[in-house]
Amino acid sequence: MFDCAVTAAAPATRSYRWLAAPLAAFAVVSLLAGVLAAHDPRSKGYFRLFFSDPVHLKAAFATAAIVLALFQLFTAAWIFRKLPWPKPAWVNPVHRWSGRLAFASTLPVAYHCIFKLGFQSPDTRVLAHSLLGSFVYGAFAAKVTILRLHRFPKHVLPVAGGLLFATLAGVWLTSAYWLYSRSTPKPATPAARVIPANADATAGAAVFESAGCGTCHTFAKANARGNVGPNLDALKPAYDAVLKQVTNGGGGMPAFKAQLSAKQIRDVSAYVVAP
Repeated sequence: MFDCAVTAAAPATRSYRWLAAPLAAFAVVSLLAGVLAAHDPRSKGYFRLFFSDPVHLKAAFATAAIVLALFQLFTAAWIFRKLPWPKPAWVNPVHRWSGRLAFASTLPVAYHCIFKLGFQSPDTRVLAHSLLGSFVYGAFAAKVTILRLHRFPKHVLPVAGGLLFATLAGVWLTSAYWLYSRSTPKPATPAARVIPANADATAGAAVFESAGCGTCHTFAKANARGNVGPNLDALKPAYDAVLKQVTNGGGGMPAFKAQLSAKQIRDVSAYVVAP
């Protein structure tokens, strides 16, 4: 008798109906991130390590994540034989570890954005950033689901990876890039710091304290040592700039137009500007 070699059939490719699994992971995790972020900004629990403030810490870690993500794209192209060089054995593990480091780099950002600053929408940029920040973790969950289930059509994983990168790039553009591309604010001229007659700097001191401004800002006059927002002693902003910022918020600061009256906003703006 002759021995017969039996070759196991290769596992069949999953049908497109299985895309429901990563899509569900995307929806559930994105929604969960949004729900956890649905709160007003909190005044305590921030950290800045060796950065000037938590905003610059977030920008630095987001930049590290996008750099590692770019490296992921490069090594992924190598793995899929899209580069002209032979693929050495170290490419696959380095690709995996760069992805893990990129994910770890997003965690300090997520901690501040989700649990401290919350979901905000004072303008289009911040709204887009809040939405994309939720979508990043949904896209990550979808990609991991595809990796764990295996046997999807061959183009599904590259598309999922590309969407994850695009979402992360959107988060970076609406936060770190926006911050780094802004010119450094210069102290306002004496004319810009003139206080209008209908604003009372003395009354503004009480508003500054009751609104909790000192938990976020350093301001020697109020004996405040907050490190979340800009140092008001160094910034020396113009009256109109303070009025607009307190009213509408932005850059991580909440809007106070629903919490303070127009007179209180004028008064606290005068307090910040007054010598």
